[in-house]
Amino acid sequence: MIAEEINCIRSLVGDVSPEQLRYVECFVGRRVALFVPAVGPCFYAVTPDHSHPAYSFVMGFDDQTKMVAGGEVRILQAGQVMAMDPDAEHQEIISDTPPRYIAIMVEREHFEEELYRYPAIPRQPFDFRSFSPGPELIILLKEFMKEADARLPGRDVLLDAIGTRIVHSIIRAAFPLPEKADRIGERIDIHRVIEHLHRHYDRKLQVADMARIAAMSTAHFSRVFRQETGHPPLEYLIRLRLQKARLLLLAGNENITAIGLRCGFATPSHFATCFQQHYATTPSEYRRTRG
Repeated sequence: MIAEEINCIRSLVGDVSPEQLRYVECFVGRRVALFVPAVGPCFYAVTPDHSHPAYSFVMGFDDQTKMVAGGEVRILQAGQVMAMDPDAEHQEIISDTPPRYIAIMVEREHFEEELYRYPAIPRQPFDFRSFSPGPELIILLKEFMKEADARLPGRDVLLDAIGTRIVHSIIRAAFPLPEKADRIGERIDIHRVIEHLHRHYDRKLQVADMARIAAMSTAHFSRVFRQETGHPPLEYLIRLRLQKARLLLLAGNENITAIGLRCGFATPSHFATCFQQHYATTPSEYRRTRG
């Protein structure tokens, strides 16, 4: 282990010696480092009441690892990540078999800087709580280890980038974030309604009918429909009916009342009123001047 690496490790872990890490595989970046016990424990980890200047996230692979923290014995569950705050005292309990976990150490300033990008997340201590990691975390950890081991040009830059992705994976798994709406799915649902309106504009349709087609609540449907089309649902339907009526007025001599009914207007007066509002003229005048 070179001097530069041990200095980076100490900035994250604390006053640890290479001898204490003799059974541990170390993958070290400038702000993030990974530690994997191989054939024995980390002898710094089993030191009573030790702590780290960095944030620590321990991903377990069995249920055998135990630690003492806050006067309690805590078990690291397989498939879970236990989170430890900087300066939080704890001690790993030595067992008969080598521990199976990956310890992820993240520089305090770096973690808090990235966490700051999520204003909806409350600032509160982890207090050794556990959470389920996202499926991408183990892939990122392997990528980090591979890059650290390769020692190729550009290593530090790539480790910084992968390390930052690891931090965001942890943040997004550890905190319940507001779910983003499924905009693509909702857009498809709205366009299914629009297609229905173009086929059945002559029928009596209410907003509730359209919402059922989109499989949304009436209020949510109205909001999403307006965002997608720029118009409330019923206004959109009236505009569509008027477009169809305008074409029929220009196409021949069909009775104006019949055209209104054919296009879904319940009464001739409703047809005439809507037409006047949108085209600033009456249906008969429109036919006379444009036909």
